Amino acid sequence: MSPSRAAGHSARPPDFSPRDFRAALGMFATGVTIVTARNDQGEPVGLTASSFNSVSLDPPLVLWSLGKAAGSMAVFANGRHYAINVLAADQQALAERFAARGVDRWAGLGFTDGAGDAPLLEGCVATFECFNRSQYTEGDHVIFVGEVERCTRRPNASPLLFHGGRFYTEHPLQGSQADASAPQAPDGRFVGSYLGYLLGQASHAVYRDFENAIAAQGLTHIAWRVLAVLHDAALSHPDHQGSIAVGCLARDVLAKQPTVTKLVQRMAEDGLVELLADPADQRRTLVAATGEGRRIAAALIEQARAQETTLLSRWSPGEADALKRHLQKLANSEPPRSAAARVAVPRGG
Repeated sequence: MSPSRAAGHSARPPDFSPRDFRAALGMFATGVTIVTARNDQGEPVGLTASSFNSVSLDPPLVLWSLGKAAGSMAVFANGRHYAINVLAADQQALAERFAARGVDRWAGLGFTDGAGDAPLLEGCVATFECFNRSQYTEGDHVIFVGEVERCTRRPNASPLLFHGGRFYTEHPLQGSQADASAPQAPDGRFVGSYLGYLLGQASHAVYRDFENAIAAQGLTHIAWRVLAVLHDAALSHPDHQGSIAVGCLARDVLAKQPTVTKLVQRMAEDGLVELLADPADQRRTLVAATGEGRRIAAALIEQARAQETTLLSRWSPGEADALKRHLQKLANSEPPRSAAARVAVPRGG
């Protein structure tokens, strides 16, 4: 079945790049789902998808889409059932796991079998057990329309959200405007005095406005860090374009290597970085920013510095310098290995 088209008419060619289109799409906030099914061998299959929407109440229909080149396309195209699991705010790690390649997505994961034995993941805010009703090929994706046979929900649960290339959760850090310099509560309350919480509040304050500048360039936070690191590397080592091995880049941008490998491949397609062979080791891939990547990095760095100046305007230069030195010292420190072993959480009973 093919969708209807206006007779004798066609769309004008786009006047934007794929990266611009992705950035514009990223401004639409969505929930996050994991779509699951079973292959012919009965093994569970699943992937992270935010392209989910309702179609009809009577009959109950929903849709989602999958890239034509996806490795799991045959499973979903040929199967009779699949399940759409809407993730909760505390399931970001699960969303990242099912979006990554080369990992065991199902290791230690709790689930039950739904219609057609499609896995229903534990802890989700809602699940939709769907009959594979119809499919439509459009562009580089296939649109799946599912007829919902059963659905469940957790009324008081908070969903995981996705916007501008990053995840959002309902968390006290996002809404708090509390003064981080306030003294510790006399009753010894934890929140508001714990270092990790305070650093989280500070990070949110720094990125609260700057994240819009990142999203406007069609970048995720990790992609922004990649360009910033490559920008600095080019300044330090102009003789070899500031190229960095993927493994080292992953360490510097605080992300896992498979995630960064996939990201820089997409950034290369967008013309922001180039992937080079390491002359000293052909098995390694080096990453360098292109002229466009350096241009975007320089513009964002200028905005970041301007925002930093505003944030620290109430501090003296000495205080601001001391703050950065203490944070650098903290970031470069490693706690004793034995410390974790000394921490015991009492169990009830």
